[in-house]
Amino acid sequence: MKMKKSIALLISLILVLTVTVGGTLAFLIATSGPVENIFNPSKVTTSVDEEFEDNVKKNVSIKNTGDTTAYIRAEVVVTWQDGNGNVYGTVPVAGTDYKITYNLDNQTNPEGKWILGSDGFYYWTNPVKSVEEDAEDCNTGILITEAKPLEAAPAEGYTLCIEILGSGIQSLPTSVVTSEWSTGVSSVSGTTLQIKEG
Repeated sequence: MKMKKSIALLISLILVLTVTVGGTLAFLIATSGPVENIFNPSKVTTSVDEEFEDNVKKNVSIKNTGDTTAYIRAEVVVTWQDGNGNVYGTVPVAGTDYKITYNLDNQTNPEGKWILGSDGFYYWTNPVKSVEEDAEDCNTGILITEAKPLEAAPAEGYTLCIEILGSGIQSLPTSVVTSEWSTGVSSVSGTTLQIKEG
């Protein structure tokens, strides 16, 4: 009889342990799921701010319309185009067909300056805050003070087209700008781009 009680007690103890361990494991399995880290990538976009009146562009700058601080560069493309965007085969000649006055001698501006790189891009040397970070201070300084045609188009139906193409790249880490824009940027000193001048 004593043996039967011992066996019954042992079986009861095993059942209690099984239920306890099984319940704990079930609880842990049911409550511990994967931790999801959601990363929202930064967005760098730009737009050109300019005044246009009487066939003359004035006070051209680039705005950081993205959501993160960025370095900005610009390319200036000059062509003869018709109303459908077709480009005439002859390239306009600076000083003969058109005149662009660049603002490259802006050494006193503490926010940066424009420098023409060896790759043909104009670089604003310091990072520019995004419109989301500071809606009042999200532009570069003025790149072009004035741009205008000097001569009539070489063919009927064509006009002078001066396009400013702005682009941006995140400012941090600085290794991004030095690797992606390596044709024009040699390094970053503090936050200032060091440009390979042409």
